[in-house]
Amino acid sequence: MHSHIVAVAKKLDRSSRYQRNKAFFRDVLHDVDSPYKIYFDSFMIFLIVFSTSLVILNKTEEIPSWLVKVDLYAVTMIFSLEYLLRLWVAHDMHTMVLQYHQKPQSLYWRLFKTKLHYMFSLPALIDFIAIFPNFRIMRLLKLYHYMSGTSSLFDALLKKRFEFIFLGYMLFGITFTFGSIFYLLEFGINKNLDSYLDALYWALVTISTVGYGDIAPVTSMGQLISMFGIVFGIAMISFVTSVMVSAFSERFDTLRNQDNIKHSNKMKNVVIIHGYGHLGATIARKLKQNTKYEPVIIESDTLKAKAISEEGYKVIHADGSSASIIQRLYHRDNISAMLTLTSSDIDNIYFILNAKSVYAKSVVYARMNHGKLQLQYEATKVNGSIEPHRVINEKAEAYLSKYAKAENKSVTFLGYIPKSRAVCQALQAIGIETVVYEVDETHLLQAQEDGCNTVIAMPNTEHIMPTLENTIVVCAMKDDAINVYYSITLRANGFSDKIVALSDSKEDNRKLFLAGVSKIFDMYEESANQFIEMIEHHDKEKKI
Repeated sequence: MHSHIVAVAKKLDRSSRYQRNKAFFRDVLHDVDSPYKIYFDSFMIFLIVFSTSLVILNKTEEIPSWLVKVDLYAVTMIFSLEYLLRLWVAHDMHTMVLQYHQKPQSLYWRLFKTKLHYMFSLPALIDFIAIFPNFRIMRLLKLYHYMSGTSSLFDALLKKRFEFIFLGYMLFGITFTFGSIFYLLEFGINKNLDSYLDALYWALVTISTVGYGDIAPVTSMGQLISMFGIVFGIAMISFVTSVMVSAFSERFDTLRNQDNIKHSNKMKNVVIIHGYGHLGATIARKLKQNTKYEPVIIESDTLKAKAISEEGYKVIHADGSSASIIQRLYHRDNISAMLTLTSSDIDNIYFILNAKSVYAKSVVYARMNHGKLQLQYEATKVNGSIEPHRVINEKAEAYLSKYAKAENKSVTFLGYIPKSRAVCQALQAIGIETVVYEVDETHLLQAQEDGCNTVIAMPNTEHIMPTLENTIVVCAMKDDAINVYYSITLRANGFSDKIVALSDSKEDNRKLFLAGVSKIFDMYEESANQFIEMIEHHDKEKKI
């Protein structure tokens, strides 16, 4: 007999048809992303409403006999079949047989124990009881299977079972204690108290703060006990409320994610943005204004995710390195591109590899923070990468070299930090005279080591400005507030040449223009434009 069971298990394990059919029914019963589950759930909800409605109406109305027979036989048969299917897909028994077939004594106990564990779980017990016509009203409890939100909330409560078990013990102890004391104090005196069960009933009603009023204390000590009972009841209600709020708030994030993913699957020309900093926000804003593309943000930080949602974007609160999230997003062919824009090259590279491993044809563009990692990005098969500092450097260099040569002027840098260093070196390389003013000693030494033409130390105060003539000024201090101050001070002192600002904060650009800046090169604005151009270019090529 044992050898026959093992042979059947091996046959099932090799049968792709069996595996495929079981996976299909498992998805229909449990997978919220299955395209067939919504139809199955809707059908089962209809049967439950139909069956329970007949039970209720039969109390007051004459129900046609054929409807009753449909309910007693056809509906009952469908619920029986569903129960057997759930029992079947709950575990892969043939796998367990193959794993423990050399120990037949423990094998059958394991098989029996596994199925028994599922059969005595609360959902399975409800499914089993709901089969029987005499318990048709219990079918209402099956609704949690087919309403994903209800099911999720039920699962959330199960995760707090320790707290609820503790609460149950506490409720039992307090009810028993107060009921016993009330019975001893009031029995024989209170005409409404006829038994010990009445005392327990009074205690539970009082502790729950329901207070029906059918039994009330008549002695002074009974009234005192009632007051203590009410105080304990309020404390317990607060405890229950806090536990349930905690459970539901955690689960609501999951439900919101599921809803946003479903909406994303229905949208057209979706652009997934992983990493919502200044660059991500700029791209999302431009995409929204463009109206051709729909931005969807992946953000792991809870506070950021909430803020993004309040801005009106679809946000998926999850770790971008999660393969399951990528799989669910690529449920339909509606994603134009994925952008990974974090300030960590490691995170960006990992995201690209994750996306490409899930869907090899995925279109991924990345923010590259350090140019020296160009080869690593290329190894990931990324479709394109942009280094924000290089973008602004190239544009600023072209602009400054054009006007410096045309007007035969030098270029003065107020601040020598990464966003101005490369520009300064590029201008020197083509023979344009550069002057660097800096307040930070480290940056001064760096400018001297880089061989800048003229390096001048400025006192560390905003109130002292150099007198500048016949030069183009580049405001490139780390703090844009200082750049605003320098610009307005130069204009106030009669400086009439061009003032250029290298900015990385969209919020300060308006202030820089008001302060008299001629041209602003915004690192994130320029990079965002290039990312959108790459997406549009790829879409055009795909159509061709």
